[in-house]
Amino acid sequence: VDSHPLLQKKCFVLVGHSMGGRIAMCYAAKYPEDISALVIEDMDIRRRTVESNFIPNFDETKALSFEKSHPNLDSLRKAFGEIGYPSDMVDKWVREGRVYEHGSEGQYWSDVHPAFRALCYRRIFDSNSGSACWNAIEQHYAKSNAVKVHLLVAGIGSVCEEESINEMIECMPATTSVKTYPNGYHSLHGSVMEEFLCDLNEIIADA
Repeated sequence: VDSHPLLQKKCFVLVGHSMGGRIAMCYAAKYPEDISALVIEDMDIRRRTVESNFIPNFDETKALSFEKSHPNLDSLRKAFGEIGYPSDMVDKWVREGRVYEHGSEGQYWSDVHPAFRALCYRRIFDSNSGSACWNAIEQHYAKSNAVKVHLLVAGIGSVCEEESINEMIECMPATTSVKTYPNGYHSLHGSVMEEFLCDLNEIIADA
């Protein structure tokens, strides 16, 4: 940020999706003066333990070499299976729209990367960083009400828990808004792109 010519001495709208939402919270907590608005796309602040995502016989070597694009769904299922993921977990990702057909020839794409997912749980999710960062943000923003916080939640297959979202709102009721996209999956920017970008443009204009 310090070296980017477009960001020097300027506040900006910070957008974070999923794990990126947690990273955005951490940044906003540490550098609140940089932010004109904070947008969190389908992420809450609850702790997620490593055990909750435990995969027996997880093959880290294959996870690191995982390719997100495959010629068909069967190929993608096989790749996940070789890493150690059970078929029902892959089915869940398909239902949630995190694994989907992409391209004109039946190719499939995965928004899930096994190595990154494992790293997320080990370094970020299995900690109190979510609530700690959120409380720090509240300390900086709540009194002035100058910076708006926008929670954008998927209506289908959201990773957010209602209790955690409510906790986030209660922490900063005057500055936090929530919108749920009934037809949106976890990746709102892909599943309901037009509506998402329209809302984001409004947030930027108002910041």
